[in-house]
Amino acid sequence: MLDAGADRDDLELMARAVAYEAVFATVDELDCGADVNVSGVDAGWVVVESGKDGSPTGRRLSGLHEDLLTMDPSGREGADLWR
Repeated sequence: MLDAGADRDDLELMARAVAYEAVFATVDELDCGADVNVSGVDAGWVVVESGKDGSPTGRRLSGLHEDLLTMDPSGREGADLWR
């Protein structure tokens, strides 16, 4: 795309937006606990914490999609994600 004349900053912005949306959709689906697009299925999932040995602690993890922006390594909580 660069060879075709696309602006590098625009491509970086697009890549960042696509990556964020993919991660957000994934953790949002995990938070739902089931596939909301499928009806009649009595199964779902839960995300739980595990100890150092890999065994579950029983502590459920929720709100992962809400925590996503607070994990921004820049410390800006995603404020510049789209700029």
